[in-house]
Amino acid sequence: MSLEVRHEVEICRMERVLRSYGGVLTRDRLFAECGAEKWPVLDSFQVALADAIATGRVRALGPHLVEVPVEP
Repeated sequence: MSLEVRHEVEICRMERVLRSYGGVLTRDRLFAECGAEKWPVLDSFQVALADAIATGRVRALGPHLVEVPVEP
């Protein structure tokens, strides 16, 4: 699986988890709920989260909280 495809899958997982918890979680809780400790590359969560924030698919609410934007 290519890096781009893997990150897309990881970001989709983050979005699903955030939506299932009402849209907002701490970064640590998101990591745990995504099962990121089992992802093939350990720093993959941080990279995928940074990509998700950069593209607007996830929004940072300060240093500890993240949210998924409300769908139109």
